[in-house]
Amino acid sequence: MEINDYYWYSRQITDQLAPKISPKYRPIVLESGGAGAWDLAITTLVGALSEEDVVITTAEKDALRELMEYLRQPLTHLEQIRTSD
Repeated sequence: MEINDYYWYSRQITDQLAPKISPKYRPIVLESGGAGAWDLAITTLVGALSEEDVVITTAEKDALRELMEYLRQPLTHLEQIRTSD
């Protein structure tokens, strides 16, 4: 993945999934992304989805996996996220 793809996918997935998480984490994700701190936005989003037991699609989870791997972050929380399909 190239840096431009990383930014594009990060924006797309946060716009798509941020509405599904609670107001406890949503501002952190959106403000971090708005400031270009995608590393914080993505890791917070993954943590929130896992902690709040939000169900997402397999495609959404795959996109998050690519981003987390790009960031070289552990996949522990990502693996706990349930999918609907």
